Amino acid sequence: MTLEKQQQGEAVVYELGNDRGISVKVTNYGCTILSIVTPGKNGEKRNIVAGFDTVAEYIPNPDYLGCIVGRCTSRTSGAALTIDGQRYFLSANKGKDHLHGGTKGLDQRYWTVEEELRGIGGVGVVFGYVSPDGEEGYPGNLSITVGYYLDNENKLTLRYRATTDKTTPVNLTNHSYFNLTGFEEGSVMGHLLKIDAGKYTPLSEALVPSGAIEDVAGSALDFRQPMLIGLRAGEVPGESYDHNFVLDNITGQMGLAAELVSPLSGRVLKVFTDQPCLGVYTSGYLDGSRIGTQGKRYQRNGAICLETQRYPDAVNRPEFPTTLVWPGAAYMATTVFEFGVR
Repeated sequence: MTLEKQQQGEAVVYELGNDRGISVKVTNYGCTILSIVTPGKNGEKRNIVAGFDTVAEYIPNPDYLGCIVGRCTSRTSGAALTIDGQRYFLSANKGKDHLHGGTKGLDQRYWTVEEELRGIGGVGVVFGYVSPDGEEGYPGNLSITVGYYLDNENKLTLRYRATTDKTTPVNLTNHSYFNLTGFEEGSVMGHLLKIDAGKYTPLSEALVPSGAIEDVAGSALDFRQPMLIGLRAGEVPGESYDHNFVLDNITGQMGLAAELVSPLSGRVLKVFTDQPCLGVYTSGYLDGSRIGTQGKRYQRNGAICLETQRYPDAVNRPEFPTTLVWPGAAYMATTVFEFGVR
């Protein structure tokens, strides 16, 4: 297994490689996954996530390609929250709401390199960032680490940890866009998707949760059995998915959240997590104007994000489990992307 390091200006890029032909590039800018190269059913290697050849092309990164978003992923309604009677106003970067950590969230920060890991079982790197009290309106100094680890079982593990000196909400995720054909097909509507979720959280017109939790049965959101993503996409607003699913795994232990399959390439992606929810976004806001690695244009419905997370906007929805972290406690989360061929 290999771990190689390259400097690109202020950014550092690591390439993690295993003995089975998989390589992953990550950078400390935005704690971002730049590429994931895997073999298809005929052995051909392709990058299966949207990205660019250089870190400079991510500055800025308005579509959040591959980065860590937070302190809170998704939308925080009204760009405000109340903790112990104290009202905090966050940056409103999506209309009246706060999205993915704000105007300059974790995705636009240079993280420090905390640790490099080399061993028989795998290779990895740990990035860290301290978000100061008041950054983007959030209370408390939040110390965050995110580790990326690749092993010879074709598993890329993401481990999150955060501690604070003042009560604050934390809900981190990785925002990689997957297309298992390596973007040879410009759409993921022909991918098969299975989600281990019998419920979802309905959204308002502003795409913030209403506070309800409803069954997926009988709806276009029922992916409990493998289904072509495009089969019922016409039944959802904009014919593109942007929904939060409540996973059946309620134990807090690692469990299978989703399985994505490309019949064309034979590639399979399994997503495991200990988090309660999965955000599914089929890149409805991409418009083909950006050209990434392999010379591919990133189109609407051209990729899918599978965002393991806690309940969005929970800080304003008492119906949802809290996302608050208190001093003396720690936010911890784990996600595993497992790659295969069928």
